Amino acid sequence: MTIADLVQRMSNAAAAADPQAAVRSEMERLKGDLDGLGRMLSYLPGVGGNANQAFFRAPNLSLLKVNFPNGRRTPPHNHGTWANILLLSGSEKNTLYRRSADETLSRDREVVLTPGDIVTIPADMAHVAECLGDEPAIGLHVYGTNVLGVARLMWDPETLRALPLDWRQYEPLAQRASAMAAAPLAG
Repeated sequence: MTIADLVQRMSNAAAAADPQAAVRSEMERLKGDLDGLGRMLSYLPGVGGNANQAFFRAPNLSLLKVNFPNGRRTPPHNHGTWANILLLSGSEKNTLYRRSADETLSRDREVVLTPGDIVTIPADMAHVAECLGDEPAIGLHVYGTNVLGVARLMWDPETLRALPLDWRQYEPLAQRASAMAAAPLAG
């Protein structure tokens, strides 16, 4: 498989009546060759900002390779759409949050991913992702919109105040989140 093949498969799935489920089905088929998928995406570092992560963006689909190094935890954030994440290597914990009408968060559940696991995040949820262990958590992230061009929210990890996602403020929030003992509202 090539990058072009992957993009075509995901684009076809994104055009389905239930794009999140169709994309997840495609990701299930990819689980049989995680090493090959990792090699195919090896040209992207997956760290250092969106330019080093995104390899396809369209109005209804984004494909990213994301690399969370040891000790990295995101602040709570949403994607402005649904998301499916296939973990290629390492171990990653996702803390999922329900969002209320006033954008306050309540913890829903935690999902720990190991290679080959997929987490499905509905559009109305937020999450925190964090690397577990010494090996980086590397994943294929698929979103139902141009995730880098849609209005999104992030939450201060200490106060849980909702803020418009601003990449200049995101990294300081991620550093604060990474220094915390656990994700906000962790069970």
